[in-house]
Amino acid sequence: MLQETGGTATQVEGILERLRLAGMPDDDIRRLKTTRKIQTRFTLKAPIDGVITAFDLRAGMNIAKDNVVAKIQGMDPVWVSVAVPESIAWLIKDASQFRIQVPAWPGKTFSINKWTLLPSVDSATRTLQLRLQVNNPDEALKPGMNAYLQLTSESEPMLLIPSKALIDSGDEQRVITVDNEGRFVPKLVQVFHESAGVTAIRSGLQEGEKVVASGCS
Repeated sequence: MLQETGGTATQVEGILERLRLAGMPDDDIRRLKTTRKIQTRFTLKAPIDGVITAFDLRAGMNIAKDNVVAKIQGMDPVWVSVAVPESIAWLIKDASQFRIQVPAWPGKTFSINKWTLLPSVDSATRTLQLRLQVNNPDEALKPGMNAYLQLTSESEPMLLIPSKALIDSGDEQRVITVDNEGRFVPKLVQVFHESAGVTAIRSGLQEGEKVVASGCS
């Protein structure tokens, strides 16, 4: 083919370079240069190791340079995505807190290289996405597997009240306390966080004070 075009050596090298930039493997370019014949079949080699998780290619299909015909998932390391309730996101400090459990491998633990907590909150589930890079040298973890995250954390002592005792107007939060004479006394408070029906109070209450936990609105 190249000889039939009547091109100079420089032109031939230019054609081969364009084919190389278009993605043709070096072995096929060398074969084309030697045989001067168009190859009807050639091998595309992935730039990374992994498994094919999506394949969209059919016989007779026209392919443009921006078409995605296959997706490859690397196997070591892998990324694990976890939905974390926004109410406990503040507890996440470092990778030593995490323990990944997979139903397919009970009792097996996986070490974590690094992690990132994405900043946006899902408005429907009120969760943030936590992404963990997990070592997977034996490829025990597979794309699409279910995984569970155990988070361990030690927090400073704080006052806890039932969440239903909190009156939140939007601009401020208050609770109704009961003094020693049985009188109801409203108090402004600052909330630290809320989880599982319990609210942690940053300031505004003292240990031992009684709060009204029902009938508040």
